[in-house]
Amino acid sequence: MKIRILLLFTAATFLLACNSEKNDIKKQIGDLETEVETQATAQSVTNLFNKYDEYVKTFPDDAEMNGRYMYRSAGLAYRAGNYAKTAEYLERGIKDFSTSSITPSSHVLLGTVYEENLNNMDKAKTSFQHVLDNHPNHEGAERAALFFKPADEKLQILIAQKEAILNDENGNIKPRIAADLYQKYTAYAQQFPDDKTRSPNYLLKGGEMLSFMNNPAAAAKAFEQVLVQYPKSESAPSATLQLAGLYDDQLNKSIEAQELGQAFVNTFPNHPDVEKAKYYLKPEKERLDMRITELEGQLYPESASKIDPIAAGKLIRKYETYTKKFPKSDNAAMYLYKAGEVARSSGDMRRSVTLLEQLYDNHRSYEKAPQALFLAGFIYENDLKNLDKAKEIYDKFMKKYPDHELAASVKFSLQNLGKPADEIIQGFEKKEDS
Repeated sequence: MKIRILLLFTAATFLLACNSEKNDIKKQIGDLETEVETQATAQSVTNLFNKYDEYVKTFPDDAEMNGRYMYRSAGLAYRAGNYAKTAEYLERGIKDFSTSSITPSSHVLLGTVYEENLNNMDKAKTSFQHVLDNHPNHEGAERAALFFKPADEKLQILIAQKEAILNDENGNIKPRIAADLYQKYTAYAQQFPDDKTRSPNYLLKGGEMLSFMNNPAAAAKAFEQVLVQYPKSESAPSATLQLAGLYDDQLNKSIEAQELGQAFVNTFPNHPDVEKAKYYLKPEKERLDMRITELEGQLYPESASKIDPIAAGKLIRKYETYTKKFPKSDNAAMYLYKAGEVARSSGDMRRSVTLLEQLYDNHRSYEKAPQALFLAGFIYENDLKNLDKAKEIYDKFMKKYPDHELAASVKFSLQNLGKPADEIIQGFEKKEDS
């Protein structure tokens, strides 16, 4: 009797120890999942993968949780764009922990990855057919059935589903969804070029996705394709205007933009956007001034405290274009100075010093030329850590502007160039003591 009690006590103790260890790992997993969800880093994601793997190795008989952890591992890999690894985790979960309640969802996701990302239609068909045969009432059965629909109908439904989740709760476009949508838009237009309603519309939207992803050259090709293949489509007017905008704004093709504006006015004289097209018929100098003013107003969006990097890049290009085409204009020097300031504010220090030095070299009579030279030296010293170049700039400043109001600051910088902050502070303290 005593031996039986002792054995039962030992077994109970062992079970309690196992449960304690299991709960500890689960808690660690939960903490890591929260960390990854709120602010993912490469290290936190790696730690979470490792912790999932640790649980599976430590408790191989817990099919329910192990299946779920394999599914979550697949989700992490999917978010990282590693689709082969995604499929590997899903297949492992399905094979080794088939009794887990997450297994039907694993089949759905596996079929989706094989179809949309790995282009393996045979394996996709196998996964989706398994769902329809064995889990017809599962929430993913509709997605599985979609695989067997006609290709055009299937793509239309998939596009609509992606468009429905394109924006987050703040209205911002999700980059990964945008990339997926662009692929589907392109796939539809390639497979169904005779669909003269949807294909040009999808090409137009694909161009808009490329513009969002800051690929203006590829976006222009998408808009050009609409105009070449579907010149009479409902998408043609918008494609014309957006292409003109890319030519004028980012691709330095002002003449082509003007031609597109004229073509729009001639072809769509009664279109609601005809006044927008007439903008491109204005003289280039006037057009540049107007666009610069517009972009300057977009630098700091109301909802953001920092400078908008996309607007900043466009604005700097406009400043540069203006100064190259109209170097004798009264605004040329001012725009170069502003370009240097915007580049610095957006963190592009090398571009900033290039613009500021260009201003000093080409517009020395401009009232802010001394400030531009000083600022270039300051950036070389403090941001680019190029002390030799900073000294060269500062020496040039002292020789050219010895009586300027910034001369004292330049002299101080030369005296303390390269010194650590504590040494400079000690120097101040000694002066105060004396």
